[in-house]
Amino acid sequence: MRILFLFIGEPHHVFHALPIAAEMAAAGQAIDVAVASADHLRMVEQVALAYPGFSPCITLLGQKGLPRWLRDKGLFRNPRLPMLLDALPFLRQFDAIVVPERTTTAIRHFLPRRTRLIFTPHGAGDRAIMLDPRDRHFDFVLVAGTKSEQRLLDAGTIRPGHYAVNGYVKLDLMPRLQAAREPLFDNGRTTVLYSPHFKRELSSWDRFGRDIIAWFAGQDRYNLVVAPHVRLFAEASDAERAAVAKLAVPGKILIDLASDRLFDMSYTSGADIYLGDVSSQVYEFLATPRPCLFLNAHGVDWAGDPDYLFWTLGDVIDDLAELPHALEQAPSRHPLYADAQRERLAESIGSDPAGAARRGAEAILGFLAKNAGQDKSGG
Repeated sequence: MRILFLFIGEPHHVFHALPIAAEMAAAGQAIDVAVASADHLRMVEQVALAYPGFSPCITLLGQKGLPRWLRDKGLFRNPRLPMLLDALPFLRQFDAIVVPERTTTAIRHFLPRRTRLIFTPHGAGDRAIMLDPRDRHFDFVLVAGTKSEQRLLDAGTIRPGHYAVNGYVKLDLMPRLQAAREPLFDNGRTTVLYSPHFKRELSSWDRFGRDIIAWFAGQDRYNLVVAPHVRLFAEASDAERAAVAKLAVPGKILIDLASDRLFDMSYTSGADIYLGDVSSQVYEFLATPRPCLFLNAHGVDWAGDPDYLFWTLGDVIDDLAELPHALEQAPSRHPLYADAQRERLAESIGSDPAGAARRGAEAILGFLAKNAGQDKSGG
């Protein structure tokens, strides 16, 4: 049986799926990996270092034909669909293709009937983006926790016998990567992580972002890490990125718009207080329950809305004038939210992420073995 782990989306997706491949390899399954860029390769190398002995066969896609032409012309940074179509002869070799994105479902009917398409999620947030009708095109789906399981079942995008709840793979990986990390700052101050979402209609960046940085620059009680979702500035000009980067203050304000540390939990594990809007990164931060503050930059009537369930895990700020007091009170108010944080985390990613990659590997291999038996028997 030939199994491919395919990464054509954002490079950080590697952290959410490749540990499953490493666990499969440890169980004796041969693994192939295909990636869209050198950025993906760096992530693959990090995971491989975390799993000694894991050395899959790796293919770099998009180096010729239309995908290469589109990149060379600067028309697309990552031409997913052209890359998939160009790679069809390669993809048709595999009995199963595991992906952490949904664009690959566009080629579902160009693959052999024997090829099983398997999805592993790259987040565990509350927003309705998780309810994607394309999920129906997967033969098997991994689900992080029971909250996601119920919403997906209710939406009809997964079905019994074709999914498994395995936990949050990235949090299973991170302890392997964090052992030798230095503190984000070496000054003893409380560190606040500001992590705005990338969609402008949801993000707090346009309304609050620069004012937040300016406020932190003018005080000496807190450090600030500005670490937005990488897609917020992915299409920005060099001048736009440089203008934001110039707002950093050495030893006090760290601004990161594109580095690998946006993906590897350097910031979510190293900060003391979370300040965000609707990013699912809050669940990675809450792997260790800590104070959270949320910015309602668009005047949303959010109470009772399941898309904003994580806003029940900390105080919500409607006006930036409330920020200083909210920060001061956050540690003392955290006990009001700590139990709910643990409960929401368990619903989202399972009570203990340890073993999530192994459970995912076992579930996928079990599904493939069962289906191989059915194919041979004509079932």
